[in-house]
Amino acid sequence: MMKDTLKSHYAQLLGLSNNWEVCGVKLELESKCVGIKVAHRSGVRVTCPDCGTRCTVADHAPERTWRHLDTMQFATEIRGRAPRSDCTKCGVKTTEVPWAGKRSRFTILFEPFAIEVLLMSRDVKGASDLLGLNWHSTQTIMKRAVDRGLLRREAEPVEYVGLDEKSFRRGQDYITA
Repeated sequence: MMKDTLKSHYAQLLGLSNNWEVCGVKLELESKCVGIKVAHRSGVRVTCPDCGTRCTVADHAPERTWRHLDTMQFATEIRGRAPRSDCTKCGVKTTEVPWAGKRSRFTILFEPFAIEVLLMSRDVKGASDLLGLNWHSTQTIMKRAVDRGLLRREAEPVEYVGLDEKSFRRGQDYITA
């Protein structure tokens, strides 16, 4: 009974749809980690990530791990296998999971939190230490945030352009800045 309540609790916290279920929650005291095992429900159709067609599930990709927001002082990881669509147009493709962006190892909730920590920290190393991440993972999160920001930007027409010429050595050599 308690295990079912715990699974239901984490399913609600993760905002999982009826297409997904929490299969288990494991507290790993030595590594200070909470592992949440999720699975795609059998018999549920998926959407092809390329063309958007509703398809049957061909199989499941190998198990992956996504870093989620901490549970108290414990790092929280979601572990599961993404279903692969059997699309008649595109072939077999790995679908996206609802809690993470495409090719991300971090959840949609963890990445903005990490960016806030980075913005409030004195340096990247300090933020990485607070988040329990290595330099490469922190750089990946920052790059993904910049990419998302650039996608939202709208190009505005330039009204004025200013040019200034400066002497570059004695004589008539000039550079334009």
